[in-house]
Amino acid sequence: MTVQVELPCPKCKSTKMKFERPEIRETDIITCAACGHNLGTMASIRERMNKAYQGLKKPSAARKLQ
Repeated sequence: MTVQVELPCPKCKSTKMKFERPEIRETDIITCAACGHNLGTMASIRERMNKAYQGLKKPSAARKLQ
């Protein structure tokens, strides 16, 4: 059984990823189900997403202060 989760693939823009286990672990390597592109481990993806979110959050807060 494989699990699918929605993450955007930077190569083909598909949002379907596949996992070999029924649950997602931090060490799982995430692969695009459409094109086979390797996005890295779940932990590295979460870290990049958190950094991107923080980057988006900071400029909006600075604009509110002006």
